[in-house]
Amino acid sequence: MKVTHRNLVTEPARQLFGLPYKKQEHGSYNYAWLDWETTDKFKQLETINKPLDPAKIGLLVIDGDETTYWIGKWFRKGQKVPEGFQAIAVPESSAAVAWVNGNPDTGDLFGQRAMETAHQELVTRHMMTEDDWTNLTYVYERYDPQRFQPEENPTTLDYIFYVK
Repeated sequence: MKVTHRNLVTEPARQLFGLPYKKQEHGSYNYAWLDWETTDKFKQLETINKPLDPAKIGLLVIDGDETTYWIGKWFRKGQKVPEGFQAIAVPESSAAVAWVNGNPDTGDLFGQRAMETAHQELVTRHMMTEDDWTNLTYVYERYDPQRFQPEENPTTLDYIFYVK
């Protein structure tokens, strides 16, 4: 696993339409992703609105000791949430971005290990501080359809950390 790209951006205010998950199974949210992929939830999500981005999103919302993981897509604020889904508003923020390249079959790209690799690279490059890491409220995985090709090895997953 290696970081192949890093930069600083401004993330716009928007909302994520999807579903929240409070509990991991066997240390991951893979069970939730399998449900989304096998039940066409992404197609259902786009029945009344066009998303801002074609990428699938895994958003971690950290509030003290409580973490909620959302799966969904980004939409403009004020759009109607499709039946069966929920929305979370996410504020504008500066963000540090790292693309992690690795093997999806071995778990290289997902979870704490990949996120910490991205974090360490961004700290080393002075794009993120340890204080940013300690006080994270939002971080998300962006499954860009042009870079995230799970049938290829290696493939790339984007990690975006909201920073101060």
